[in-house]
Amino acid sequence: MTQPAVSQTFPPLETERLFLRSFTFADTDFVFQHFSNPAVAQYLLDEPPLTDIAQAQEIIEFFLEPEGKTYNRWGLFRKADQQCIGSCGFHKWDRRNARAEIGYDLSPDFWGQGLMAEALRAAIAHGFDHMQLNRIDALVYVENERSAKLLQRLGFTQEGVLRDYFCLDGKYYDHFLFSLLQREWKA
Repeated sequence: MTQPAVSQTFPPLETERLFLRSFTFADTDFVFQHFSNPAVAQYLLDEPPLTDIAQAQEIIEFFLEPEGKTYNRWGLFRKADQQCIGSCGFHKWDRRNARAEIGYDLSPDFWGQGLMAEALRAAIAHGFDHMQLNRIDALVYVENERSAKLLQRLGFTQEGVLRDYFCLDGKYYDHFLFSLLQREWKA
């Protein structure tokens, strides 16, 4: 199996405890297990949980070769054992207005260890320094208190509530809109 070319726009990133890199088809089992896990899916209300391996392959296919696209997804791999523990990335990159939305998810076994904050710091720095973003948005389901607190610790401001923003299985869900501006991050 050939590896995809390394993206110049969304290259691999490294933190103290993590490697962030694009998913490949070798990661299919993780993607399936992760996005079919009810604890992970409980706050990802824009898509239903995965029900078969083909859906995981479609996700990877979507994010392969991110060069020139308005979105990416890095898998989060622990340096200690190369275990994939979650993902993060940008969506809806609007180059003209220098803004993008950030999204993230973490396997429950790794909650509360500061790993997502570590990964997001690297992704945010990449967004402001290399993608030349002025603004990063984040949408958080109103009942996801841990995620809201994480964003606040990273300097995001809660701007308001997007009422009935996502619909899943015929039910609508409100989401908080958070934002972080480049000048706030640099301060």
